[in-house]
Amino acid sequence: MSDVRPLMHAIQNRDTPAARAALERDESQATDPLPGGLSPLMFALYNGAQEIAELLRAYRPLSLHEAVALDDTFAVARHVLDEPDAIRRHSVDGWTPLHLAAFFGQRDALLTLIGLGAPIDSISENPMQNTPMHAAIAGPAGEQMAPLLIGFGADVHHVGGSGVTALHLAASRDFTGLVRLLMARGVDRTLKTEDDKTAADLARERGHLEVAQLLDNGLQ
Repeated sequence: MSDVRPLMHAIQNRDTPAARAALERDESQATDPLPGGLSPLMFALYNGAQEIAELLRAYRPLSLHEAVALDDTFAVARHVLDEPDAIRRHSVDGWTPLHLAAFFGQRDALLTLIGLGAPIDSISENPMQNTPMHAAIAGPAGEQMAPLLIGFGADVHHVGGSGVTALHLAASRDFTGLVRLLMARGVDRTLKTEDDKTAADLARERGHLEVAQLLDNGLQ
């Protein structure tokens, strides 16, 4: 635990020089799993420390989940062709490769995974219990990735953990076009989360009044 703390601290601060210094002192920090099993490279990507992630990738071959998150389609294809079942496996924090491609907005990796047979509606093995489409909406490229998954036949009606639907997520992020698309696909805009909030309620809470009005009135 003590060996990884300097690197973890550097990652959390997105401090590349500090990360480099930590690795110079003890390069095993680059490959030792963090508490809970997450790799330092994935921890860097989750924290938006892209430069540190690029630094870490030189220390060992990428896992399938890391390759997906970095959009390394050659490594993705190699992993899946070598071990086809890997495409369905969940990471230590509960995500399939397709969840991660969707969340990180890695279009090429996502298309590669779908082409190789990744199940498009896998449920995450964590409290979120969501699909890759939910993960896409939560990520930085949600407005682009979610419609792509819908086009491939993703389930727009899945209710995840805490009663959260794709519509709740889209409304909370002010994705007007995606909200319209989901409504056109027949999603139930009256569904409530476990804390009794509709998609319109979430939109209003965040000041997304146009989306809230659209959800209140329905498609005209």
